[in-house]
Amino acid sequence: LIFVLSPGADPLVALMKFAEDQGFGGSKLSSLSLGQGQGPIAVKMLENAIKQGTWVVLQNCHLSVSWMPTLEKICGDLLPDTTHSDFRLWLTSYPSPTFP
Repeated sequence: LIFVLSPGADPLVALMKFAEDQGFGGSKLSSLSLGQGQGPIAVKMLENAIKQGTWVVLQNCHLSVSWMPTLEKICGDLLPDTTHSDFRLWLTSYPSPTFP
């Protein structure tokens, strides 16, 4: 799910409450603000979450446009047989002509 943000909007608090209500709070929810050098950290978070069935929030995707093809490949490679059914990926981005 992609949250397209407007200035001053931050859905993280509401998402964290939702995750808690669904039983995915605490260590079952990982969040990372993307930017320079954060791609490898995001990859590890995703690999773990896909296997363990946790939730990942990648914030500020508009700041990491060069890493988006990697994220697209990871998502394109997801298969029901190898992806935990509880895994969820949440993205945030401001509107940007460079964000795919």
